[in-house]
Amino acid sequence: MKEKNQQMLEIAGAMCFLLAAFQAAIGFSSALSLYFGAPEALAQNKYALIGVSLLVSIILVIFGLYAWSGAGRIPRLPWLKQALVSISGIFILRGLLGIFELLVVMGVVESAIPIAPRFVLFSLGSLLVGGVFISGTIGKWHRLGNKGA
Repeated sequence: MKEKNQQMLEIAGAMCFLLAAFQAAIGFSSALSLYFGAPEALAQNKYALIGVSLLVSIILVIFGLYAWSGAGRIPRLPWLKQALVSISGIFILRGLLGIFELLVVMGVVESAIPIAPRFVLFSLGSLLVGGVFISGTIGKWHRLGNKGA
């Protein structure tokens, strides 16, 4: 039977793989890319949009591989503890941006850049992924030493 922390890291990895596939797919559509927050200049350059989208997808796949390494599904990757903490932090910090976005959407804070309400949901999604990552990482911390996950 799998332990909860292992499952959390497996779920975090699966989430990253799904996000990577989604990111790669929207990179082929300027309209979808704009809807999900791509800058107008990037969306107008088809090749740059695809390149950036695929680069982000590769990064997300690497994040997923680190999660699965921490879960013990694949062999231990280098700097596993540091990578899992960093990845968790990236998602959590991105998710916390949702606080500012929510304040802008509610009209409490003014912003030179308009923020669509859907961006708050995207931030919550990022916060969720970061929470799953950090939960599994903390739970398996003592087993993520140099001898494997």
